[in-house]
Amino acid sequence: MLIAPLPDNEERRLARLDGLSVLDTLPQQAFDDISALAQAICGTPIALITLIDRDRQWFKSRIGVDLTETPREVAFCSHAILHPDEPMVIGDTLKDQRFSDNPLVSGPTQVRFYAGAPIVTDDGFALGSVCVIDQQPRELSAVQLDALRRLSALVATLLEHEKARKQESARTAEAVSRQHEELSAMAVAGLDLLVYVDRNCIHQHVNDTFLEYWACTREQVIGRSLQELVGEQVFKDVIQSKFECALAGQTSHYHRVTRFPGRGLRHVQVALIPARNSQGAITGVVLRAQDVHEIRRREARLRETVSLLEQKTLQQERFIHMLSHDLREPINAINNFSNLLESDHQADLPDVGRQYLGFVRSGGARMGALLDDLLRFIQLDKHAMTTERVDLHSVMAQVQADVAPALTSSNGQLEVLRLPFVQGDAALLYNLLRNLVANGLQFARSGVPAHVRVRAERQAGFDLIHVEDNGIGIAPEHQEAVFDMLKRLHLRRAHPGSGLGLPIARRIASLHGGYLTLKSAPGEGSRFTLRLPLAHGIPNESPV
Repeated sequence: MLIAPLPDNEERRLARLDGLSVLDTLPQQAFDDISALAQAICGTPIALITLIDRDRQWFKSRIGVDLTETPREVAFCSHAILHPDEPMVIGDTLKDQRFSDNPLVSGPTQVRFYAGAPIVTDDGFALGSVCVIDQQPRELSAVQLDALRRLSALVATLLEHEKARKQESARTAEAVSRQHEELSAMAVAGLDLLVYVDRNCIHQHVNDTFLEYWACTREQVIGRSLQELVGEQVFKDVIQSKFECALAGQTSHYHRVTRFPGRGLRHVQVALIPARNSQGAITGVVLRAQDVHEIRRREARLRETVSLLEQKTLQQERFIHMLSHDLREPINAINNFSNLLESDHQADLPDVGRQYLGFVRSGGARMGALLDDLLRFIQLDKHAMTTERVDLHSVMAQVQADVAPALTSSNGQLEVLRLPFVQGDAALLYNLLRNLVANGLQFARSGVPAHVRVRAERQAGFDLIHVEDNGIGIAPEHQEAVFDMLKRLHLRRAHPGSGLGLPIARRIASLHGGYLTLKSAPGEGSRFTLRLPLAHGIPNESPV
């Protein structure tokens, strides 16, 4: 395992991170929403917002993991921050010498894919990353990587905003402690532009941020009415009703776009908060205006990214429609008419004609089967999963009934040992296990009856379902390739099939929050292992 070197500016970077006062803070919805967006856009089970401290990697937000931090020496993000200008993408960790023996890769977490966009401050310090993780190798599109970069920039903005908010809150609290008791509410409402007006809408106090935005002095504001500052029409249309609610004891809010003389056009979120004296009487209103312009701008960019992804989804829908309708019709015609030709006119055909007809029928059947598998694979992401308690013994009974003809014709054997109850989609798990069993029967050694065994064990928070066979096996250099779409290692006449069974099985495992691995050797058979997270609410004694 290669431990990432320290950045050249490490001490200043750590000082910058400490200055944000974000480490070990409570979860916040805004950061969790960004993690959820990263997970949804990249389609991975895990998404994190990480910050690299002196000896640890701490998670400001996390989806898909229970840990709150890891040692810095094993953190992928320790490498990512070394190149602040670009995301770091590890398509397959086992093929990267920096990470192939990393405990996060070789241990129970089984990390196989990582992509992280560094969180970089305005003055160039890389503090951590917005990253996504999967237990299977994969790639991200240019659109997904761009979205990840945008999300990391949004995190950097939020961190700076939180720092400014805390500083302004502290400054306001100190000022309020020296002011008249009517200003006590300002200590609570210390965000961005702060204004205290009395019951007659006359400005009694403003903070420095307010003066900066409005490009004026206190003497130009104090004693003037709110109507004079914002204009009679704006006051009447936007503020007056909310001001009256605040005087009645109810906090109210509004959003508007304002042109500030000192900052230009800005989106602001304004809260009107009742200000009370020590006896509890409402003496005026505190207006707290939070500048959300950058957040709105980045939200607009994210909406553009989501729109592009939606367009891609529509293109996929059109492709699925073409497969299921436009291609299905000519394939059905080929199969139907070749069957009629064989049943009604085979005797009239010469030997070469019957041979050619056989080629047409077998080709049409293969095209139909390939189309079925291709549709099944594409539509997996659209499948509405029903998560329920699934008895894998019952699922395997269905599989055994389905492959019974193949067992009889090959004199093969399917052995099912004790299996657990799991949480998942029974139909998808049936599809996965049937693919693995059929694969074991199909690739039997010549002259050796096929023997497929299905067993289970529990290990490190996962139920492991092993499907083992005594077949021809797969060379190590080809083992990952069998999970690629339409990849075939053998001639079709020797081993028929579409080449989609194993990619479908692996995708189903991913949809369940698990993953599918292969261990094999030529001439010694293969073992496929489905790792499923332990089901919540199912007793420990019920599985294996």
